[in-house]
Amino acid sequence: MFRLMQDLEKESDDVAIEARETSDAFAKIALVETAIENRFPGQLLAPYKEWQQRRTTA
Repeated sequence: MFRLMQDLEKESDDVAIEARETSDAFAKIALVETAIENRFPGQLLAPYKEWQQRRTTA
């Protein structure tokens, strides 16, 4: 799930500002955010951010 979020964030970087409201990447990001928040209640995206940090320092 975290890898998917990372890939979607990279994909969203290429989306033009005008197209963001209709972009599939942003819609998918919202779904993955919800899934992460459901899996880690009350932590918002903290587990994902910690995972990202561990990957960059490893």
